[in-house]
Amino acid sequence: MKKIYLSAFLIGATASVALSQVKTEVYDFGKLNQLTSAVGNQAKPVKPTSITGQKSLIWNEDFDIGTSGGSTAGPTFVTANGTWTAIGDWKHSFVTTNGTWSGNTPAFTSTTASNGFMLFDSDSLNTDWSVSPVAMVANPIGYTGELISPSIDLTAETSAQLVLEQDFRWCCSGSHTITVEVSSDGGTTWGTPYDLIPSSVGVNDGFSTTTGGFSYAANISGQAAGNTIQLKFTWDGVGTGNSHYYWNIDDLCILSLPADDVQNMASWISGENNGGLEYGRTPEDQQDANWSVGSQVYNFGYNDQTNVTLTADFGSFSSTGTEPLLMADSTVIIESLEALSLIPAVYSGLYTVVSDLETAGGPLFGNNTGGREFEITPASTQANSIYSQDGIGVYSNTSLSSLGSNSFTGAEDGLVCASMYHIKQTSSVAGIRVLLATGTVPNAEIYGSIIDTTNFWADDMTPLFNTAFVTLTSADIAAGYVDLLFPSAISLGNNAYYAAVELFSGGGTNTVRIMDDETVPQPYDASAIYIPGDQSYTNGTAFGIRLLMGDFAGINENTLAGVTVYPNPSDGVVTVTNNNASTNTIIVYDMMGKQLFSKEAKSSTNIDLSSRGAGIYLVRVSNEYGSMIERIVIK
Repeated sequence: MKKIYLSAFLIGATASVALSQVKTEVYDFGKLNQLTSAVGNQAKPVKPTSITGQKSLIWNEDFDIGTSGGSTAGPTFVTANGTWTAIGDWKHSFVTTNGTWSGNTPAFTSTTASNGFMLFDSDSLNTDWSVSPVAMVANPIGYTGELISPSIDLTAETSAQLVLEQDFRWCCSGSHTITVEVSSDGGTTWGTPYDLIPSSVGVNDGFSTTTGGFSYAANISGQAAGNTIQLKFTWDGVGTGNSHYYWNIDDLCILSLPADDVQNMASWISGENNGGLEYGRTPEDQQDANWSVGSQVYNFGYNDQTNVTLTADFGSFSSTGTEPLLMADSTVIIESLEALSLIPAVYSGLYTVVSDLETAGGPLFGNNTGGREFEITPASTQANSIYSQDGIGVYSNTSLSSLGSNSFTGAEDGLVCASMYHIKQTSSVAGIRVLLATGTVPNAEIYGSIIDTTNFWADDMTPLFNTAFVTLTSADIAAGYVDLLFPSAISLGNNAYYAAVELFSGGGTNTVRIMDDETVPQPYDASAIYIPGDQSYTNGTAFGIRLLMGDFAGINENTLAGVTVYPNPSDGVVTVTNNNASTNTIIVYDMMGKQLFSKEAKSSTNIDLSSRGAGIYLVRVSNEYGSMIERIVIK
């Protein structure tokens, strides 16, 4: 098996950290170009996906046109509401998509999927059907399609909320247009488009996998209420370069809106110099003097709201901010910068939004609240200091997934996962802790390194520091983590760094998977991956890759029953005893992580390192009961 000892990660992207609250879904599609590239994950205005509240049904459409089976092309489709007109490749379908990537596309199980739905299958148009197996065309084309409704009478309405079920995904970078427009003059002119892409969905993301469902809502009151209207749904991939894959829509309805409904869409607390990144655990000496505390607030009712006030209450401290006016169908960020000096503890905050017209206890008040949790750990000069993006073990409710050596074809050996850390005070770091997920198999190998973020995005992947390779044992998997040790504690100055791990499965034989905490949306470059032979991609969540700061208690695995490594220092020959009746795997590495010696032994073993020269070497001994690492000095 070929190993990349100095982590030759080839990462082709440029990036900067931004307060973007963007979440990017990780795909296990077995393809190389399924994730989000750093330049493509752009934030969009947030609109709610909830359709609960005091609303009444005005109009609905389930696209039952009396056919069954496959897909039926336009240009017209007659439903109980009248004639729908298609421009481009809109189809009435029972099949989600039948293009190049359809084999890994989840089914569109809308409420009335049994009578069909509407599909714009750009992936199919960009598929070469003349070859076997079918493949994407060499130069994908950006397609455009429009679907126009019959007339809808809203003349008696003072508000209108469009709710639909949808699923979509597009490739591979840049922006994209998935919108609905309103016409009140029979289709002669169309109003400003309503964006149907929520902020949590980026390039190569599936709508349903990222949002957790198919439902989406848009307040169209300003253009639709009081008029007879038509709706136009537009997929526009022209100019984006690669516009395949697909868009499904079904089960449209128009509801009346409540008068007053202020919603807390997203909340956060982040050090002012963290670029929006929210850490699950921060060492006491790595926190900023000032913290950004805020929420994104949306006015979902038809009344304008005055004196919209956000209060974030963490018990030992609180934050308050006010927006004087929030107009209907508008979003605002209410944020305060708080001077905080927090001591080690777990902090849990309740974020509450009120206005003059919507106060606590109202009928729709349930969506006015949100929360955030985080931990301050001991300073990096003390024992048990952990720095982590993930909040596993801190958050009361977590959304977890995993990613690993079997996630992508061609990435069985050499897949790289990396998490960003902001160092505010020069500190020593003992190692990197990696949280192992279900599916990890013993004898997989893993390797850790620290990379400067500037170099990382400039394609210079030379590690600043690196660990030795570690072979995972059953004990590591049972514990749920493995600690990758630096030969001695390293020193990191004031800067941002990536803690990176490289995964090796022996050609897919010994899978290794890492936990991914999706609970808190993160800036797009907070964590990233590299697929060998392809390029780097942003992850947008929080890998379970942690920094063990200072002299972390328990990191030195220097005991294993029946095993001793001696003498230390040595003139060249060291002995590994075996009094545990087990088969020991013995591996020796140099300080660059290169494997020098490997052997399985049921008895004591002598290792001659005299020809390697004076220096420090790492001897790792592992068996079914655990593992140990001994730093040996050769004189």
